[in-house]
This record gives sequence, C-alpha cells and structure tokens, in this order.
Amino acid sequence: MRRIYAVLALTMVLLVFGCISPRRGGNTVSNGGGGTGGQLYVSTPNSILRYSNAEGSIGNVAPTGTINGAATGLSAPRHLLVDTSADRLYVANQGGSSVLVFDNASTLTGNAAPTRVIAGNATKLVAPVDVALDTTNNLLYVADGTSILVFASASTVNGNAPPVRNINMGITIGALLLDVTNNQLYVSDPGDNAVDRLDGASTQDVVGIVGGAIAGPDTKLAQPRGLALDASGRLIVGNSGTPTSITVYPNASTATADVIPVGNITGTNTRLQSPQQIALNRNVSSGELYVADTLAASILIFTNMSSATGNVAPARVISGANTGLTGSAINGLALDPTR
Repeated sequence: MRRIYAVLALTMVLLVFGCISPRRGGNTVSNGGGGTGGQLYVSTPNSILRYSNAEGSIGNVAPTGTINGAATGLSAPRHLLVDTSADRLYVANQGGSSVLVFDNASTLTGNAAPTRVIAGNATKLVAPVDVALDTTNNLLYVADGTSILVFASASTVNGNAPPVRNINMGITIGALLLDVTNNQLYVSDPGDNAVDRLDGASTQDVVGIVGGAIAGPDTKLAQPRGLALDASGRLIVGNSGTPTSITVYPNASTATADVIPVGNITGTNTRLQSPQQIALNRNVSSGELYVADTLAASILIFTNMSSATGNVAPARVISGANTGLTGSAINGLALDPTR
C-alpha cells in the first residue's frame, strides 16, 4: 500500500514540474523531437515540404521529406488538399496548368512522380490556385482564374479529362472550401474583400448562383486567401491585406451581408504578415489553426480557436534556416492529423 502511495506521489511531482507531459503538449515540444503526430504539407515554389509530428513541431525543425525534382512536375504549386482516408495529396500546380495527385503522400520524398496528372487542353486548366474534394459525390472542384472547374470521378480522374461542369464566378478566386455535409462551397474574393457561398454546390453550373456573401466594412475582410470551417459551423478566414488578420464568422451556412466577426486575431504579437492557405486541426480541443504566411517565411499555429481574438501570439511557429521555408514563397499547406 505504501509503495502505491509512493508511486502516486512521485507521479504528481513529475506532472507538476513538467517531466511528464500530456499527449496534447505540442506547444512545448523542442525542435524536431517528441511530436504528437500528424503530417503537415507545405508548398514552396518548386517543392512540397512534409513535416512529421506536425502537432508538436516547433521552431527551426527540418522537414521529414521534400518532394522536388523534374519527375514531380511541380511548378509554382499553390494550395494543397489532403484526402486523409486515402493518404492522397492534391496539388493546384499553377505553373504547370495542372492538378497533381500523389498517393501514399505520407511516405514520399525526393524526385517522386505524381500518381496522376490532370492536364491538357480538354481540362480547361490554365492557372489553378486551389482544389476542393466532394467525397460524397466523388467530385473535384478546381479554382482557376474566374472559374471553378468540376471533374467527375475525383478518385481516379487522370490526363486530359474534360470537366463535367464549369462554374463562372466573374471574380478572381483566391480560395475554395467545401462543406460536404451541407453541399455548400465557399469562395474567397480577394479583389472585393468578400467570401461567397454557393448553395447546392454539386449541381451548380455555368453561372455561379451565390446563396450568401459575407462582405462589407464591418466584416474586417481584407484580401481573404485562406478558408476553414470549424465543428460549430464557424467560418475562419485568413486575410492577407491590411491589416493582416484571422477573422471568424458564426453560422457560416446562412451568414450573409456585413457580418461582424466574433473573433479577430490581429496585431504585432500575431506575427501575421501575409497569411495564405489555412488548415484547422479539429482533433485538438478548442481547435488548432495552421497558417501559411509567405512574408513571415513561417507556419504560424494558433490554439484555442473557439475563443481566440485580439493581439494574441501563435502558440507555435515553424521557421528558420533548417525548415526550408526561408526565402520561399509559402503559398499553401494541408494537414493530415491521422498519421
């Protein structure tokens, strides 16, 4: 009995002084060690960087894998999307007028050829910037200029395949986000400081019918280029304009007009300089947001997104010479918290 009490007492001491940390202690993990899981993919001008232990990585940590070389076909890749169930990475390959698909993404490094390449005149791809995946209807949405090209058989589409639909938005699109459950597609409009919502996304064609648009001075939107949706149906937006910020809007599925954000992360402590694509890790309590910031040459990670607002500092920052991010245009990221 005394031995049991002694063990319990020792355990309490270790917990108090930080010698034992809980699984979600990612904010205090040293560079490159002891991460809690997850794969983070980041696009740079001609490479995809992959960081293992993404939920714990901090500081000047080197990527676990770097996909680059002639065989990859990478040319100015922009936004990324990961299908976690298939371990599959989709790349909006702007410079190559293509969408690249890499299977077994969590294991790739070096001069790895994509499993599939969607490209050719029939695809109508010119300069794709973002992709969204409808796993229910097996559709792939691709933002390209003012259009959203929709490809059938997303899990197998390859080569010079024509889109089954072409949705003209009449704006230069900055980002896409698909809410599969509600069949709604969110489209960022950096030129007009707005986020449009297309209802009944899987049947939209020719001219995009906007069911609701968040726009107006009270929204604080400023060249929005990153979109995420949390479990409570709140829309999270990364704003690359002035002032740079992360803004949060409630009831995204019905929100419209000059909506006042319930959260506005902005100020010098945030280290935001030009946020691009963002990704939300719902597996972490209260939400954990990853931000690709090209001017900061960093990945900024904010926690407690369910309540974060104001001039708050990121809980973790991935930056430094070893990361491969210094001097690079960081345009996109994707997070797979399951591996």
